[in-house]
Amino acid sequence: MPIIKLTSFNCENLMMRFNFRDTGISDLRNKLTSISEAAVADSVDAAFDVLSEDDRTLTAQTLAAGAADICVLQEVENLVVLTAFHNRYLRRWTRRGYAHRILKEGNDARGIDVAALSRATPQRVISHAETTLSDLGISPRADQSPHDPVFRRDCLQLDYRFGETRLAVFVCHFKSMHGGRYETRHIRQQEALGVRRIIERSFERPETGNWIICGDFNDYLEQDGVPANDHALSSLIDDGFSVDALMASDTPAMDRWTHHYEPENSYAALDHIFLSPALAARNARPMVSITRMGLSWRAQRYEGMRLPGVGWSHPKASDHCPISLEFLL
Repeated sequence: MPIIKLTSFNCENLMMRFNFRDTGISDLRNKLTSISEAAVADSVDAAFDVLSEDDRTLTAQTLAAGAADICVLQEVENLVVLTAFHNRYLRRWTRRGYAHRILKEGNDARGIDVAALSRATPQRVISHAETTLSDLGISPRADQSPHDPVFRRDCLQLDYRFGETRLAVFVCHFKSMHGGRYETRHIRQQEALGVRRIIERSFERPETGNWIICGDFNDYLEQDGVPANDHALSSLIDDGFSVDALMASDTPAMDRWTHHYEPENSYAALDHIFLSPALAARNARPMVSITRMGLSWRAQRYEGMRLPGVGWSHPKASDHCPISLEFLL
């Protein structure tokens, strides 16, 4: 059976930094966003300066440190930006690049999407951005329509086959806590239930399948080592539906964090890797690592080495840390 390494990383605003108004091309940003083929994105990349230098160098160095076979990313604007980041930054810090760059446009009004970089070829790539509450049998709230999309961004499904073994990876970026964690919880609850329903429909017996749910869920199971029972992720872990790899690992409780919230000076894991019961049984002590060397200096709990150029608040790789899992398939 192969050993695979997967990294999940919220890159924090991997967005275009180009003066679109001076090009003389109307609606240029939307035209670039509409590009869906990697070969076309490669040719466009050569013509535009789309990324900020300092932050993206640190982002690339941090991501490259994980040496993952599959990198799932959040807060990526479009395929052109992903291509520019890969070609100009990430490939300089890795021995080899990623053959496959994957992004489907989602529902976010700002245009921030989930994406993936992969060395293996996915057999299928499925966007669930247009999946509605009605499609998955989820009851709408009073302020919703049954035809509203389940996901604020997307649940991007990547189906792989390694020999005779199937692996499905579901990449998520749930609703932020902006507006209040409690006030926005119901949206993340619907998203979590939506992911579960998709998996239950994708596998005849989900408990025996090989699947992973990963990404930025904008909610935590504990904070500063103290369990939080008011989270919105119950649908993903209730009844043993999946196992949070970080919580099941040997990582000490006070070190189980991927994000520093500066206003409260609190530390929690907003980024998760959930394993199917079959994968969890095969990887009973998950090999989880968190890369923090790109964090700003104001995240003072981390006392390890930082990359040259990291500042007190800026520049930095991201406000999140990459979380990686090495697992036996």
